[in-house]
Amino acid sequence: MSGVDRRPDDRRTASIIIRTKNEERWLGTTLRAILTQSILPVEIFVIDSGSTDDTLTIARRFPEVTVLLISPQEWGYSRAINRAASKATGEILVVLSAHCPPVDERWLASLLAPFDDPIVAGVWGPSLSPGRPRPIVGPPEYQEPGSYRYENRSWGLSNPNAAIRRELWEAFPFDESLPAAEDKAWGREAMARGYCIVYEPKAAVWHPTHHPLAAYRRNRAVQAGFAMMFPERRAQGVRPGALLRAFTRTVRFHVQNRDAAAFWKDAKRFPSLVAAVVGGMIGARGHKNRR
Repeated sequence: MSGVDRRPDDRRTASIIIRTKNEERWLGTTLRAILTQSILPVEIFVIDSGSTDDTLTIARRFPEVTVLLISPQEWGYSRAINRAASKATGEILVVLSAHCPPVDERWLASLLAPFDDPIVAGVWGPSLSPGRPRPIVGPPEYQEPGSYRYENRSWGLSNPNAAIRRELWEAFPFDESLPAAEDKAWGREAMARGYCIVYEPKAAVWHPTHHPLAAYRRNRAVQAGFAMMFPERRAQGVRPGALLRAFTRTVRFHVQNRDAAAFWKDAKRFPSLVAAVVGGMIGARGHKNRR
């Protein structure tokens, strides 16, 4: 594409950024998974916004980790990433949720591989439910300039498990005015400048279900972000009827497969799904940047 240098990259070094608040349950597992990767990052930042559990104690047990602090009053999804990214030296910035440990030792190598093509601005991988079979891995998918629209707003760069070029982040940091959906907004800006975003199925992480309150808050902020990104459209999130359809499909699937254990796992996720839908409907009407 015009305006973008297509010469292959000579080296790819990664700085990993992990945002935390009360993540003692998963942080140690995630850090150990990072440190057993086939390619190691040049640095790992944990940026914490007021944890009251053992999150910081766990982070400081790892000499490879640099702990940064941001007050709850200053906190924002974008602001936390931008604060840590300003300290980073790696060519690639990897944003990973503290509760999303990589599924295998090739996660980081898979996440970085598409950057061989300088037309690629960002890469993201799937978030899989713990305890469920890993899906068959397909080829990478390219999100081309002009392909991101309101109708497919939820598909694209996803900061629980994403990587972007630091030089592009320096040109356009994450938008701190957005309550969430900052990853989608960054990807849209990159594509507007002629770059692509890549979905790499091999770069998977485990992503446990959010508890209902967290699911509510997160989707409320995400849908508010979409409403700001697409002011000409009225973002309404998922309609209530979709809940019944989703639950019906789940029941039918498990009855057909006669798998009571799998059904129980999905049933336990349903309160979080309901909370997320309610949060999304409220967030679409307006939302202040709160945690």
